[in-house]
Amino acid sequence: MKKRKKIFSRKSRKPGLYSLELAILCALLMAAAYVGNMNRPAPAGQAPVAQRKEAPVKTSPSAQGKETKQRAEDTSRASSVADGKTYRLSRASDGDSFELKDENNRKVRVRLYGIDAPESNQRFGRESREHLQSLMKGRNLRLKTMYLDNYQRSVAVVYLSDKDGIDELSINQRQVQAGMAWVYDYFCTSDFCNTWKLEEAMAQKQKIGLWKDPSPTPPWQWRRSHPRR
Repeated sequence: MKKRKKIFSRKSRKPGLYSLELAILCALLMAAAYVGNMNRPAPAGQAPVAQRKEAPVKTSPSAQGKETKQRAEDTSRASSVADGKTYRLSRASDGDSFELKDENNRKVRVRLYGIDAPESNQRFGRESREHLQSLMKGRNLRLKTMYLDNYQRSVAVVYLSDKDGIDELSINQRQVQAGMAWVYDYFCTSDFCNTWKLEEAMAQKQKIGLWKDPSPTPPWQWRRSHPRR
């Protein structure tokens, strides 16, 4: 009786084992490619990927303060584009209202945008007017008119101007900085008004100008109890 030859069949790999081997192979190929890229020379002036690191930026408190101030000044300057005319102060009624003359000697009545200074008969009214005059008298001025009010005055942001260009800080902001006016929240709606509010808070903290009074009366409240006759 003939013996049957044993036929040995190739054992099939288990699916899980095959997947594992395939994953290992892929990982080895990716590693080889990464090493090859690392050894490839980088373009001139550029560090290889493995060496390229972002240097941490450390900012001191004083530098942060300067940066914040610079941003505030840039915001104020970028938000105001003055017209092409040059003006001179003719007279000032109070710390936010005055009359200018242009190059042709034409008069322009102006109300400073976004701030409210003490009235002339109110406490600190005289100081506010005198401070305004000290800023503007004999100086070239540039105007950015925001709108005309009910009295046909130009409600404007006003800047000092000289041969080097337009000043970064407006007269409006300088009055607030010196504690000679409030920010008029109801009418001050531009982005830079937030900067002016910070200036107002600083003046109040340092007790500058009208903030020497522990509880000064805002002009809009004072006018209610002192109506014009």
